[in-house]
Amino acid sequence: MNITSDLQTVTIYREGAVCTRRAKVDGVSTEVRVVGLPMGLVAGSVRGRILTGPVGLRVLDVRPGFDVQFGDTVDESAEVKARDAAKLEVSRLEASFNRFDGELRELQSLKPIAFTPKEGEAPRPAPVEATLTLTGFVDTRMEQLLKDKRAVEKQLKDAREELQLRERRLNEASSEKRSQRAKVTRAIVLSLSMEATGPVELEVEYQVPGVRWVPNYTLRLEKGFQGGTLRMRASIAQDTGEDWKGVALSLSTATLLRRTDVPELKSLRIGRSQPQPPKPGFRALPPGLDELFAGYDSMSRVAIAGPPSAAPPPPAPPPPPRLRQQEKMKKMAPRDEPEPEADEVGASPDEVAEPPPQRSRAVARAPGAPPMAAAPSMAMPAPKGRGGGAFGGMARMAVGAMVKESADEGGDSEEMAMISEESPTGSGFAPVIPTYTPAEGLLDYDRLRMPGPEVPGARGKLSQTSEFDAVFAIGVSVQVDVVMAVLSTWQQRWYKVTHLALPPRCVQVASFDQFDFRYDCAAPVEVPSTGTWSTVAVMECRVGLTPQYVCVPSVEPKVFRTLAIANSTTSALLSGPVEVSVGDEFLMTTTMPAIPPGANTERLGLGVEEAIKVARKTNFAETTGGFLGGSQVLKHELDLEVNNRLSTPAAIEIRERVPVAYPSEKDIKVEEAEVKPPWEKVEGVVDGVAISGMRRWRLTVPPGGRTTMTAQVLVRIPADKMLVGGNRRG
Repeated sequence: MNITSDLQTVTIYREGAVCTRRAKVDGVSTEVRVVGLPMGLVAGSVRGRILTGPVGLRVLDVRPGFDVQFGDTVDESAEVKARDAAKLEVSRLEASFNRFDGELRELQSLKPIAFTPKEGEAPRPAPVEATLTLTGFVDTRMEQLLKDKRAVEKQLKDAREELQLRERRLNEASSEKRSQRAKVTRAIVLSLSMEATGPVELEVEYQVPGVRWVPNYTLRLEKGFQGGTLRMRASIAQDTGEDWKGVALSLSTATLLRRTDVPELKSLRIGRSQPQPPKPGFRALPPGLDELFAGYDSMSRVAIAGPPSAAPPPPAPPPPPRLRQQEKMKKMAPRDEPEPEADEVGASPDEVAEPPPQRSRAVARAPGAPPMAAAPSMAMPAPKGRGGGAFGGMARMAVGAMVKESADEGGDSEEMAMISEESPTGSGFAPVIPTYTPAEGLLDYDRLRMPGPEVPGARGKLSQTSEFDAVFAIGVSVQVDVVMAVLSTWQQRWYKVTHLALPPRCVQVASFDQFDFRYDCAAPVEVPSTGTWSTVAVMECRVGLTPQYVCVPSVEPKVFRTLAIANSTTSALLSGPVEVSVGDEFLMTTTMPAIPPGANTERLGLGVEEAIKVARKTNFAETTGGFLGGSQVLKHELDLEVNNRLSTPAAIEIRERVPVAYPSEKDIKVEEAEVKPPWEKVEGVVDGVAISGMRRWRLTVPPGGRTTMTAQVLVRIPADKMLVGGNRRG
């Protein structure tokens, strides 16, 4: 039975998304098809479960498939209907315009023709009245046709503009809108444990490509920068083929391509080296696998050969495996040893009389079939038997040579396993085939597929297929060329979204400090499937906003507005553009730095504050000092004045830098003589930069107030030396 579902939640990762749908039905059968899914559904990512239903109802198997909607079931969108109507109107007006143009050309060709008399006849009088009547008719008719032609020309111009508008809207519309008579979609087939008659709620989950997201922010500050609100938004581009309407959206910095397998911790042992134990989840192929397809091969040969005709009798079937072993034993046994009888090797008359079915050993691959890696067989443990002695030793040597010969000749593993299972003498010995360890791909059950019986050498065996081949591993009710064409079109759409240019100032989403974070939207959102960027609101960030003013008067006398942001949330604030507004006025667009959770040292620059002025004045003096004037004293004096013209107090930080002597220069000394008010010595990294010798004043200037600061720095150097670049500093 076919059912429809509603999209509930979407989680967007760096590239791609995981969608969850739910469906409520009154009664289900043992097989349910959830139809109407996007073409971007990844075959290996489908999941299904029962949310509510009778006891014992569960999902046994989940398979992706295809579905086709065509005929009257397709409801064309209003844009397509308007486009078609505009095309018809343009065609009608073009036909009217061409008709008027043709009539005008015919009227222009209407001219009076003068009568030519015969030779010797007198000329006839000119038909003035007829000429005037014809001229009046042509003028009147042409005037009317020109009037109608101008009206049609104006209507045709408007109709063409309307057609361009409809086509542009159709190109910009969501990819969910149907523009064809038939539509190919994906479906999920659920195999249930039993039928149910009561209400049942199903949930399916799948992954889709062609989705990206980048963060951006809006910062609304109060006047005076005393407080504000920071909101996180997301620019999302998706072209999955379905519009997300009213879904619970989540955003993640993780990637879907990273493996999530639990690592295996290997044990460290002291002692003799031992082989690795076989991995669980693998079992060797049973013997006689090819005999299962003997009937199929015989029927295929009969179908190819046609009706029976006079032909030579078929060749005799090959001897059973035990007789083949006896023949090889006879060839390799010494001349002087007696040949064993049939009953000694355990071959009964029934086994000799009735040969087993012929086994196919063809390993050729069918044309167009994907390469299949067949899993080889594992040797069965040899049963304990009787006997030994000289013939037992000879049998061991013979069996070992037979195994080597079979391996060199390309013999299959089933025959070798049969040889190692029981010796011709019935004596037991260790198997000669080593234990088979399956490859990693053979334990990935989601990618394992079993080919059909028409693929010799791989039929009846599980083999690993690629993700693209897994899409077509299910029976499809439409032609393969149609599906390939549709998938090719959608792959081009997904490629465009993957390589879509980012919005201005946006940064590609990535893990922050090797950690991934998830952001849940506070309310349901709508994201159209247009392949272009659309912005949705995510959440309001709980952060502390503290306005600060910074000035470095020795470099630039301007005062810069900054905003110290303290992230009190459990998620990191990613880097991205932020639109800043003060009150109802837009201020600027800047870049938000990446802020880890719990950090309170990040600063956001907001431009120059013209209402705060800083004046800096320096004074330099050079004197001698020390015993007998053996040193020079370089005296630097700084006078600073801060004038606050704001209506609110301003917390300002003034940064200065004093000279720093190398540790190897023992005869150079730097002294901070008089500093009013005292400044702070800064060591380490400030705003991402480490500056040696940095000093700063932190003070609050009242509204309309003025504050002064002074500092005196003495540099003592030997009299015979001079600072690089001159002794004067400041």
